[in-house]
Amino acid sequence: MTLATAGPETIKPRRLPAGQRREHLLDVGAAIILDSGFESLTMEAVAQHAGVSKGLGYAYFENAEELALALYDREMAEFYRCVEAVTAGCESFDERVRRSVRAHLNLIAERGVLFVILQTKLSGRKLKRTVRQRLAPFIDFWSRQMEQEFAVDRATADTVASAMLSAADIFGRALHAKRLAKREIEALSCEFVLAGIHAALESARRRRNP
Repeated sequence: MTLATAGPETIKPRRLPAGQRREHLLDVGAAIILDSGFESLTMEAVAQHAGVSKGLGYAYFENAEELALALYDREMAEFYRCVEAVTAGCESFDERVRRSVRAHLNLIAERGVLFVILQTKLSGRKLKRTVRQRLAPFIDFWSRQMEQEFAVDRATADTVASAMLSAADIFGRALHAKRLAKREIEALSCEFVLAGIHAALESARRRRNP
């Protein structure tokens, strides 16, 4: 089953352990969003399409927004997993960045409808209030590498890593909107991000060690 094609009516109820039940409810929630839109996501709708009682849904999520936040976290976790996988064993910093950008755009191409909907609809709600916590693994991952590669302090590396994330998000949205071909967006994204990282961090290093 792919989230992009499965409607909520295709997800059948079955007896599941607690962990699998939670994932099942998330799958149902994702299918509802993709099939009927974000505003159709309610605990009642999830329970109905999952074939469970409404009370069971509340055993896992406080409300529909909490379920949507959990979906967003699951998408982000998959993004982090992919980035770590594609960059493992790669000695070149620039190549790690290129692979990370490619992994991000591939995820957007494969799962981007759900990701963009969640990011847009949750903006200004709890996601905005906890965005630093949710993005911390990405920022920490690249900050450590920037510190090592460019010999800069952690605060500077954190700032540039955050800017890198913002740039990747903008290019991802452009891909989702089909403004350019994926190949062209990937090339532009890599060039933009790498040029920005090198210019900013090499300049910071020179200022620190004139």
